[in-house]
Parts: sequence; C-alpha cells; structure tokens
Amino acid sequence: MGIVRPSIALACAAFAAFAAHADERLWKRLAEEPDMVVLMRHEQAAGRAPLVWDETGQCRGEDRLTARGRDGARRIGEAFAQRAIRPAVISSPMCRCRDTAEIAFGSTYASDPELREVATADSARMKSFERIARSMLVAHRGRAPVVFVSHRPNIDWLTMELIDEGELLVGRLGADGDIDILGKMRADR
Repeated sequence: MGIVRPSIALACAAFAAFAAHADERLWKRLAEEPDMVVLMRHEQAAGRAPLVWDETGQCRGEDRLTARGRDGARRIGEAFAQRAIRPAVISSPMCRCRDTAEIAFGSTYASDPELREVATADSARMKSFERIARSMLVAHRGRAPVVFVSHRPNIDWLTMELIDEGELLVGRLGADGDIDILGKMRADR
C-alpha cells in the first residue's frame, strides 16, 4: 500500500481557511482591544523616484499610486468600514502614502515631515524618523487602533519585519512606542 497524499488543491484550501481564520482573529482584536496598531506600506506606486519628496505638498516629481494601488487602498478602507473600525491615522507626508491614507480612511490624518521615506544608509535621519514616529504613535494610542501608512524601510526599522505593498502588520503598541507584532494580513484583495 502506498502513502495517501492529499491533493494540492485540498492543501491549498486548508491553508486558505487557516489564513482567513487568522486574519479574522486579528480583525477582532483591532475592533475590541486597546492600544492596537496597524503598520502598512503604501499601496502600489510607479516606483521611479522613491526618495523624491515635494515639500510643497504638490507632489511634483513624486511617485504616485497606480490604478491598482488606488483600488487596493479603497479595498483596505472598505475592510475597516465593514467591521466598523475607525482608526486614528498617521501618514508619511509623501504623496503615495497620503493618497493611500486618504483613499482608505478619508482626509483626516496626522503627519510630520520626518515621517517621509528614509534611505537606510542615513542613520541620523533614521533615528530622527524613529523618535518622531514612536512619539506620534504613542500620542494616538488608545481605544481606537492607530494605522500608520509608511514605507518599507521605515516599517522595517520600527519592527524588523518585511512588509509588502498593501500588507497590514498588526501589533500592540506599548507606552514607550515599542510594537509587539501579532501578525500580518491583507485586506486589499
């Protein structure tokens, strides 16, 4: 008698069911528990000039969201709205993050010039970013979850977690700004 192996389709279905259950547990925590934080990378952008920032806010020369990126941001906002979760939102001042935040959550969000994307080789800027980001996260910490729309290197710096476009990194925010990561999920597909 040979070994009975489950079909690939059955294995994929089981994994999808497990992932959906894990995602729903994270959504439940976001809806019910205090001091929750969601770090998310902006949705898909053109990717031609990642460090270009127009300080005037007019987005001249900056990467902007693609049609797929705008659609993904809408879906993220819908996922929060379907669960009646109204987060406090913090965003990088760069246009691809602001656009993601506005499309997903509306026009009310906090920002600071120091939250823009940082080249990882610039340790002084990284430290400044970290100080401001943690301070703003703690200031918004409370009953409603905080969503921080940012950039891959910035989120990596705060959490030591790799994150892709549109992924949601869910954690608990400590009083000192430390983040205890609870899991990752997607809401944009």
